[in-house]
Amino acid sequence: MVARTGVVVAQLGGPGHLADVEPFIRSIFADPRLVPLPGGSRTRSAVSTLVARVRAPRVRSHYESIGRGSPILLTTQLQATALETELAERGHDVVVAVAHRHSRPDTGAAVDAMLAAGVGRVVMLPLFPQYSSSTTGSSEAELRRILGERGADLPLTVVRSWCEHPSYLDAQTQLVDEMLAGVPEEKLSTALLVFSAHGLPQRIVDRGDPYPEEVEATVAAVVSRLQRPVEHVVAYQSRAGPIRWVGPDVRGVIATAAAGRHTWLGVVPISFVSDHVETLYEIDMAMRDHAAAAGIGDFHRSRCLGSDPIVGPMLADIIQEHL
Repeated sequence: MVARTGVVVAQLGGPGHLADVEPFIRSIFADPRLVPLPGGSRTRSAVSTLVARVRAPRVRSHYESIGRGSPILLTTQLQATALETELAERGHDVVVAVAHRHSRPDTGAAVDAMLAAGVGRVVMLPLFPQYSSSTTGSSEAELRRILGERGADLPLTVVRSWCEHPSYLDAQTQLVDEMLAGVPEEKLSTALLVFSAHGLPQRIVDRGDPYPEEVEATVAAVVSRLQRPVEHVVAYQSRAGPIRWVGPDVRGVIATAAAGRHTWLGVVPISFVSDHVETLYEIDMAMRDHAAAAGIGDFHRSRCLGSDPIVGPMLADIIQEHL
């Protein structure tokens, strides 16, 4: 008899309410894999508390402008439910639980739910298409820690990357094609697609993190599938703190585009599978304003996968071979 499988859908998380913003920031800066601060746990705790206190007012204002909280919590649950439903329809005996790394429901809640359901093995599916030690690696480390803490000696399989899975690429291409369908033929020659990924400190990349390479691989595969070829560039957003980040920075890319011949700009949030402050505020508000100030008023953004009907089958395709 095949053991019931527990599927952990891992995501970064987000503040559900304005009061959750400061604890969310503190948790992020206390994670040594996500923010590699020097020093031990005490130093990280002190620094993360200070940074959260300083940054919270400004970040809260961003969340206030997008509805006073992050939609990622509900969207991730909808994605997990769609995955569980699709896998059940394909004949798999699974229990799917959400594990947010820096908010609730957290990894402990996910493990407890799976143990209560009597699973015999665990598969972790990160909602980060491109691997980074700061995201997928951090979620995996936390899952292994919690399983050990609970004394759960269960086989664990981790889907570490799905940046070039055909079902993901087809779904992502569909969203970009949808955006490009609105571009008049005469504007195609002055159009630019900006594939924007979440930034990463350069020091993490220098240690061998494959994230930029995987972002480039995803972009190349999506571009090759597009119905209408358009000039494109890869850029990074969401920089924080006085450290060196992987580039180019999206703001610089937009300024260069505006100074050239580009009059139509389409941003593709390539590393995001659901809307969060990075898309709803950084792209839809701050980036749009930056583009307008630079002289580009024809600004667009492709949809995230979110709770689109394609998500359940897509995630099931990605994880099925691991079941």
